[in-house]
Amino acid sequence: MDKPLIKIEQLTIFSPKDAKYIKLLATQLGSEFQPFSKKDLKDMLTSTATHLFVAREPKTQKIVGMITLIVYRIPYVKKAYLDDVIVDEDFRGQKIGSLLMEKALAHAKNSGATFADLTAHPSRTEANLLYAKFGFKKRNTNVYRLTL
Repeated sequence: MDKPLIKIEQLTIFSPKDAKYIKLLATQLGSEFQPFSKKDLKDMLTSTATHLFVAREPKTQKIVGMITLIVYRIPYVKKAYLDDVIVDEDFRGQKIGSLLMEKALAHAKNSGATFADLTAHPSRTEANLLYAKFGFKKRNTNVYRLTL
């Protein structure tokens, strides 16, 4: 039996059901997960810089994957940043991550971004292989974080 086709779409309208699916996915990201409110998600969906793309299983309408794209300008260049690339554990191995990457990168390019950055923990082997497949290269840089 063929697996159902997955639909990739940009989420722009808040729904409590979608928020539930997103929370379930976000918990699969590991220790980085922080609880978020309806307002947090609504703010993100109405932002002109932030774009949330989701993979939806058509039969159940369940969100089974997501990727966040942030497109922003600094004085000399427009940049894109990819974050929270996640596919539900039950749906991995179906090229959903690739479909999400394709959609987000096409949007970044159409938005005028010159390049796209992302970070990935070394232990996420499959994710790192996916990023390399798309042509991402490791940069010789340090990543710093200050908790505010």
